[in-house]
Amino acid sequence: MSTYGFIGTGNMAQAMMKGLLRQGVPAKDIHITSPRSAEKLAAELGVVAMSPESLVAASDLVVLAFLPNQLEKIVQPLNLQDKLVVSVLAGVTLETLSAATKSTQIVRTLPNVNVAINQGVIAYASTVLSATHEKVFQQFADSLGHHFDVSESQFATFSAVAGSGPAYVFKFIAALAQAGTQNGLEATLATKIATQTVLGSAEMLKQSDLTAQALQNAVASPGGSTRAGLDDFDTQNFDAVVAHAILATIKHKHL
Repeated sequence: MSTYGFIGTGNMAQAMMKGLLRQGVPAKDIHITSPRSAEKLAAELGVVAMSPESLVAASDLVVLAFLPNQLEKIVQPLNLQDKLVVSVLAGVTLETLSAATKSTQIVRTLPNVNVAINQGVIAYASTVLSATHEKVFQQFADSLGHHFDVSESQFATFSAVAGSGPAYVFKFIAALAQAGTQNGLEATLATKIATQTVLGSAEMLKQSDLTAQALQNAVASPGGSTRAGLDDFDTQNFDAVVAHAILATIKHKHL
């Protein structure tokens, strides 16, 4: 079993730790360091708080999970040269990571928050990894969800769809539930119905050989009530609204 070290304990780091724990990684094999919150989080999750230097020495894989502008300051005192370094630092390229850490074994990742329940979607780009480090990273990523080898030039688009996407799905569920309450359903019940409907529909699409468009057509009979709703989506330019939101997200990431 590999050991994992997290330098930084923000929301994404905690989501990844929780995913590893859910997958059965022993808490003693998860090491964390942070100047303010490590001890508290260690008490909460059972993971091990230690100094940055001790963490690097004790971990097979080191996750960089702090604010991007802290990169040079945090890694400069550390000996990361022979380590497998996994970064979740937004906007920090492999080239910059290599120069800062002096490591040749680096994976730049972009996970979404669903890693906490082992259903994450993770983009990654890497240097040429050794066979041993490749195996350790694949095991780590498999524990958290689904991972995709993506060009760094596509990270912003991936982030808009997969990273920001959960928020947009939650917004759709909230809107679906609100429409239910406006038409007579009790609020808690409406949310449960909307949530399970989205969950089941996503699973059906995942298991099907059909496209999302084909499944829409399978549910919506010509002239039926579902088709009337889909036609109204088209009238309201639903697809364009989604595309516009994704583009706004991508543009904001480049500011």
